[in-house]
Amino acid sequence: MSQDWVFLALFAVGQAGVLAVSVNVTHALGFRGRIMDWIKVLLLALTLVMTAVIAREASRKPWSTWPWPASAYALACLAIALVGLPATTLARSFRRQPPGISVRDAEIDLAQRNGTEVLIGRGKRAWMLRLPGNEAFRLRKRDWDVVLPSLPIAWDGLSLLQISDLHFSPAYSRRFFELMLDEAATVEADLVLFTGDLIDHDAAIEWIVPLLSRIEGRLGSYAILGNHDYDHDHLRTRQALVEAGFTDLEGRWATLAIEGLTLALGGTSAPWGPRLDPGLMPDADFRLVLSHSPDLLPKAARWGIDLMLSGHNHGGQVRLPVIGPVFMPSLYSRRFDRDFFRTGPTLLHVSQGVAAKDPIRYGCVPEISRLTLRSACLRQGSVHEGDLATERS
Repeated sequence: MSQDWVFLALFAVGQAGVLAVSVNVTHALGFRGRIMDWIKVLLLALTLVMTAVIAREASRKPWSTWPWPASAYALACLAIALVGLPATTLARSFRRQPPGISVRDAEIDLAQRNGTEVLIGRGKRAWMLRLPGNEAFRLRKRDWDVVLPSLPIAWDGLSLLQISDLHFSPAYSRRFFELMLDEAATVEADLVLFTGDLIDHDAAIEWIVPLLSRIEGRLGSYAILGNHDYDHDHLRTRQALVEAGFTDLEGRWATLAIEGLTLALGGTSAPWGPRLDPGLMPDADFRLVLSHSPDLLPKAARWGIDLMLSGHNHGGQVRLPVIGPVFMPSLYSRRFDRDFFRTGPTLLHVSQGVAAKDPIRYGCVPEISRLTLRSACLRQGSVHEGDLATERS
């Protein structure tokens, strides 16, 4: 009898893994709104059906006499529980940032400063913000130094402020977003870059101009949309971003001259929005791509992109001790959760974002990040010149 319970417990763990990966991958396929909701319901229903089937078979007859589909599925779940989950968890524990990256963090508790009630809205998901231990009202301001082999020496010290996944909605109060963006406005940067998921309610579109116009990069501000924006009036959202002072990079390339050199910038929210055509990429000294989903990384590496900034995954929102994140909307499931990754010539930064449609955060606080880019040539001591930051002062 005890063996049966051990078997069922391991089966449940493995099946939870199957469900998590299935939800993660289907979330990344480009389905929108209600279609995705129905897919999740279907996956949950299939999970419950298989649980009932396996529990019935286990209670009635020995393993060797089960129908082969049931035994094969049960074996797969056991393999995931006994091998797959431990292996991926161990591999994640050994993951380190790519070389040449360091960070300084400052953390702010907006609820402690301002009180909780002033930050909570009246939307139907506002109750989640009252859950004990929810870290949705904390903010981590991250200041990264990033050494890049391909960065022109003249751009040493170029700074990028990345903001992602604001998810304007009535679950939060407008005051919450005002305070978050006031904090972002205190961060000086050459470029402000927004990597998608701006709204979760059409009524919040009117917040875009007054809130985002508070932030301005010395050399410009650029933005893309995310999958949630396409569940609402994305055309009005794009227009409001432009009115707030941002250049719309949805499915487009642009160039920017800095210190006599050319930066190529591209943006995409694919598979939900327009794709970026690598054949139209301008000639440039450095190539930067904003992609709402980090799943573009393998393609970006083939295109020769130097730096890619993404959001979308929210760091998982809920990160369990030892295991880490569980649900993450990516073709690669939990792989590109947060911080930095390198594939070929491309360095990727994934932001945990600021908010979420379901406003819960455990072990995964909201963040805004400044990336100060450094030339590898200068770090190696092969050239002794002042950096861009010195030239500005």
